[in-house]
Amino acid sequence: MKSLATTLACLLVAGTAVAQEKPDTEKRIAELEKQLAMFLKDKEAPKARLASGAEDERTLAPVGLTAFYDNGYLVGTSADGTFKYWLDGRVNLDTAWYTGSDNRLPHGSEVRRGRIGLKATLFQDWLGEIDLDFADNAIEIKDMWVGYAGFENSVIRVGNHKAPFGFDTITSSKNISFMERAYVDSWAPDRLMGVSYSRWGKKWQASVGIFGQPAGDFNDKDSLTGGGAGTSQGWGVAGRFSVAPLNEKGKVLHLGLGAHRRTPDVSKIATSGSDLPDRLNASKILKLDSRAESHVLRAKFLSTGDMKYVDNWFQLGGEVAGVFGPVNFQAEYQTTKVNRIPTAIAVYQDHKFKGYYGQVSWFITGERRPYSAQEGEFGRLIPTGRFGALELALRYSTLDLNDETAVDAIRGGSAKNITLGLNWHINANHKLMLNVTKVDNDDYAKPGKDWAPLPGGTSTTLTPVVGDDFNVIALRYQLAF
Repeated sequence: MKSLATTLACLLVAGTAVAQEKPDTEKRIAELEKQLAMFLKDKEAPKARLASGAEDERTLAPVGLTAFYDNGYLVGTSADGTFKYWLDGRVNLDTAWYTGSDNRLPHGSEVRRGRIGLKATLFQDWLGEIDLDFADNAIEIKDMWVGYAGFENSVIRVGNHKAPFGFDTITSSKNISFMERAYVDSWAPDRLMGVSYSRWGKKWQASVGIFGQPAGDFNDKDSLTGGGAGTSQGWGVAGRFSVAPLNEKGKVLHLGLGAHRRTPDVSKIATSGSDLPDRLNASKILKLDSRAESHVLRAKFLSTGDMKYVDNWFQLGGEVAGVFGPVNFQAEYQTTKVNRIPTAIAVYQDHKFKGYYGQVSWFITGERRPYSAQEGEFGRLIPTGRFGALELALRYSTLDLNDETAVDAIRGGSAKNITLGLNWHINANHKLMLNVTKVDNDDYAKPGKDWAPLPGGTSTTLTPVVGDDFNVIALRYQLAF
């Protein structure tokens, strides 16, 4: 502004000199002085209005975006990178056949996932994500959170997002090597409403958060009459730390540790029965169960049933993973400890359950599986060959929901699965998957009566077969963008 005023002053001086030769110059000088005064007033006026708190109606120019293709994503970004928007969608079309079973396990097909999402970076440091799933002809909120990344190597998330626990669970379904995650994923917290903080360095990351229920879940079954009485929801704390002491291109060693503690919600309070004197604590229920690592079949062969009088449960998990050229591996061991509330109504024991898996895969075409130490997980594979990438994978997975305590024994069943997988990564967006799984259940594992063999004669009783071993052959077409 000073330079502009100086320039105009010079013009006025020059105009005065010219006035000696031209009689009308004084009038022109007066006009210039008037314009200068109006200009200076306009420049200062906005500051005064803002300082006084008055609101002005303003029209902001739209942010111009340039689109580009980034490893399978179409990204729109402003010239300075301050604003970014990109779609994040996936379609999983699955079909499965079940052979060798003594129970009635029907073949079938399904839309396993049908998601559409939007991710955004706003004003450089503010983040957001909305991700909805339309599978089963219903809308389910997956990711819906806002975040701030203005602190160094950190991000704060608020909303519905994944709690930091479990390597397999944290890894996106777009990037897992098998159609379904291992057994231990069935009891992982997954996505919950809460707030979390993550920080990372070159070879490590640490995350911790406080979480409530998943978005869309309401604790409305807690009154004596069936309506909602407003009992508080359960809450939990989850944390995960991972480090990659070896983190080079084609050479990775990942080590991780996670923990999760949670209190149960209150289920529908009993109106009759022996638990009436302690009905509130009796309604604090936890049930652990799992499918046979196949989602087309909804039968759950493993289940503890409802465990009442639960004060909290605590989960601990260890992780190891690595990449060595075209070969990569990962394994986890997790335990769940269920702590009960003492009651004079009956004798209930604390219980402990365990599960683990190990898997290895080999890219026949020579690709290296990408890894991010800042996220502590594997990323999306980008095929290098014209005809895509071929991946051969093998996994052993087990879950044991039996705890033979002297009192209040839990016999939820155990299972051991071996899965052979073949994946064709056609390009960064398209993938075909073939899984063949052998399921070995113990004598306590059984599905619900809906999957029991049809009885002969005139009986209508459906009794499932326990200890049922069978095979699963499954196919998936995946589109991810």
